[in-house]
Amino acid sequence: MTIKIDCNHPDLLNELNKKLSISDKITFIHQVVRQKCSFIHRIGVAVYDARADSLKTFAHSTDGENPLPHYECRLRDARSLYRISLDGKPRLINDLTIFENSPQEHAKRINAHGYRASYTVPMFQDEQLTGFVFFNSRLSGCFHEDSLAYLDMIARLISLLISVELNQVKTLRGALKTAAFLSTHKDPETGAHLERMARFSRLIANEVAADYGLSDELVEAIFWFAPMHDVGKIAIPDNILRKPGALTPNEFEIIKTHTIQGRGIVNTMMENFNLDQSAFVSMIGNIAEYHHENIDGSGYPKGLKGEEIPIEARIVAVADVFDALTSQRPYKHAWPNEQAFDELRRLSGWKLDPKCVEILITNEEKILEIQTLFKDEERRRANANAVPKNARSTDFA
Repeated sequence: MTIKIDCNHPDLLNELNKKLSISDKITFIHQVVRQKCSFIHRIGVAVYDARADSLKTFAHSTDGENPLPHYECRLRDARSLYRISLDGKPRLINDLTIFENSPQEHAKRINAHGYRASYTVPMFQDEQLTGFVFFNSRLSGCFHEDSLAYLDMIARLISLLISVELNQVKTLRGALKTAAFLSTHKDPETGAHLERMARFSRLIANEVAADYGLSDELVEAIFWFAPMHDVGKIAIPDNILRKPGALTPNEFEIIKTHTIQGRGIVNTMMENFNLDQSAFVSMIGNIAEYHHENIDGSGYPKGLKGEEIPIEARIVAVADVFDALTSQRPYKHAWPNEQAFDELRRLSGWKLDPKCVEILITNEEKILEIQTLFKDEERRRANANAVPKNARSTDFA
């Protein structure tokens, strides 16, 4: 008996096996979905930051202009989505005109771009909300039971892709913490500092995204990986890194090597964890190596200047300096925000990127929200105090 094996059946999802960004994978999935559900004109993904109750656009595939570029809101302010998160069930709206008078910005934009029906599926990992998948159509009444069952499977596929991405981030950050622990390095920068500076970085990245062609996915990646900026310090001897007094010129030269050491550690980690094919390898390395480059070329390790410095490194530099200024350190009190803003202005144009500085300074309300959410237990904000004479305003090695 001869068994005939047919090898000509096409794998419709084979493209997902390639090295693609999440945005590219969503675009490909959209093409596949349109073969069965031609009325789906947009697939959008938003990720949820539970610690800040923040919902942020992450990836999309849109026929025409994207209605929600770089959009962020509190989940509790998006009442309909908040109810979905509590119920854990999808939401079907076959006539979006019911939201035409909604005060919510995202509802206004969706309506203004002509979308008339939507199907929203929450994403969960380990029973924790991680975000939402949105299927939008410009046709009213287009969603039916047969299409919903299919879209549920697609939403699950997208959810799994996002989970893989988030798990990679957790793996990298977990590996960093372990490496720091095993090296006996006790970083004076608290976990709260890293949470704050990561969110300051996202705030800046969100507003320069259009100028530098940063997708929502890349903005979120800057948020994820900003805390890895000083990973190279785990390779610096403790007697230098934790020295309470002034560093000698030779010791400072050793401290400066943490930038190059940082990129090397990132590359080694990515390879050891089989993540070296990640689209973010270069970005993480740039943050680690170039966050001490100065706009006028006086920084290190390479003396890059202006736009020679990758935008992700310029963003992280501003966020890191600002939080260092406004945090309690062994050698200084916490500076009040206004005083820190004045210092950022002084550093702007020669050390720090002027546009990134201006964006941060003009978002004081969001800064205060972040500082309120992520306080150090021992942090004492000295908003009424003058800066002590021994404060080292530019000592951010």
